[in-house]
Amino acid sequence: MTTNPRSGRRHRRIATPLAAVFLVAACSVNPATGERNFTGLMSPEQELQVGQEQHPQILAQFGGDYDDAAIAAYADQIGQRLARVSDLPDLAFTFTVLDSDVVNAFALPGGYVYISRGLLALATSEAELAGVLAHEIGHVTARHSAQRYSQSVVAGLGTALLGVVVGSEVGQLAQFGASAYIQSYSRGQEFQADQLGVRYLARAGYDTAAMASFLAKLQAQSELEARATGQPDPAARYNIMSTHPRTADRVNAATEAADVTPVPDPRHGVSDYLNTIDGLAYQGSRAQGFVRGNRFIHPEIGFQFEVPDGFKLSNDPNRVIGRAEGGAAIIFDAAPKPFDGAMTSYVRDQWATALDIADLETIDLNGFEAATGSAILTNRNGSIQARPLAIRFSDSQIFRFLFLTPPDQTERLSEPLRRTTFSFRRLSAEERRTLRPLAIRVTSVGAGETAATFAGRMALQDLQEDWFRVINGLGPSAQPQAGALVKVVSE
Repeated sequence: MTTNPRSGRRHRRIATPLAAVFLVAACSVNPATGERNFTGLMSPEQELQVGQEQHPQILAQFGGDYDDAAIAAYADQIGQRLARVSDLPDLAFTFTVLDSDVVNAFALPGGYVYISRGLLALATSEAELAGVLAHEIGHVTARHSAQRYSQSVVAGLGTALLGVVVGSEVGQLAQFGASAYIQSYSRGQEFQADQLGVRYLARAGYDTAAMASFLAKLQAQSELEARATGQPDPAARYNIMSTHPRTADRVNAATEAADVTPVPDPRHGVSDYLNTIDGLAYQGSRAQGFVRGNRFIHPEIGFQFEVPDGFKLSNDPNRVIGRAEGGAAIIFDAAPKPFDGAMTSYVRDQWATALDIADLETIDLNGFEAATGSAILTNRNGSIQARPLAIRFSDSQIFRFLFLTPPDQTERLSEPLRRTTFSFRRLSAEERRTLRPLAIRVTSVGAGETAATFAGRMALQDLQEDWFRVINGLGPSAQPQAGALVKVVSE
């Protein structure tokens, strides 16, 4: 098909001024910042609709809400206190504590704000939690998601912008997806959210320095996690720094730019906060399962398995991963839906369809129907031996292992990984009732007690004193003060 180039040029000349008119018309004055922002492709009503629609997806992606009514009510109380003094006091904010170890916080359009159980374990005062919530409220009141969505749609429309100008629907709100709303903000938006957060902290009577003090704890935690796991970038596990790339210097600059009157006798709320989180699940929960040494235990569903020595287990919301030096790995997860056929058919036709499976066979795994086989995966770094294993746990649930070994380690790890396979078993009723994850316990510091004293009470395998210092905000040489409350991790 041919086109008239002169006609095309004429349409472009028409579209350009129309686009400019559209962009100007789509700008609005932000109630929080007083600036004119391009938010025209997402109205406040659509923001609320997006939050309502995406909220279930966030719960599914990040472990669901944490099952502790007292902690949920406490977080909501602090959040509502801040929301009432925000620039959108009439917006019905929703504050949710997610059942996730990862230190994380983010917000959806429409006032949906999330903090993780892992973040609660790291903070040491109500003011620090308030600082995190205030920052997220700032993103909502500044309508940063609406700005980002509107800009991204226009950037992708090109010449189709003319259709938007004359009134065709965008229709991309649902397709934008929950994950897109919580991706990294620009440096300017983060700075703006910090400024607004400091403003709301001051209005609510909190110590405005708490925002920067929590960030310092997060930096120390990230560095220790990198050392403990051997992963150079813990933010890749979606901690708060992956979506909020900030530094203490930037937060302090935002605090100065906010130009708020210092709060006389500001609220810190240390004892209230620590007493509220006493008993908080640490490194897993009953609903998410938890790691105990070389074992992964899930009391709520009712199973456990054990990995070989040398593998370090991490429990992510949707899978458990064991890693060993040299590149061997174990990935465990649940199938997304039930399957009525044979387990061999499931492995070959439903799950590992991209693999050329050899030696596919059915096995009896401690009374469960299971199937396994082998395959070779090849990538730019070479080849790796893969062994998928599917287990029918119940009529509605299939669990899956994927064992990955470099060729030079396959023979050595063959028997240890076979033991892992047959370690998968159902928990007894007694085990389901009594097995519990580690928890944060709050205690008072006695005379003469040091960080080393409390390190001996930390029910962790490695770096006990380092972790005690991090979760209590103590520097490398600082010591807890007699009479103060501190957190320890115990059974």
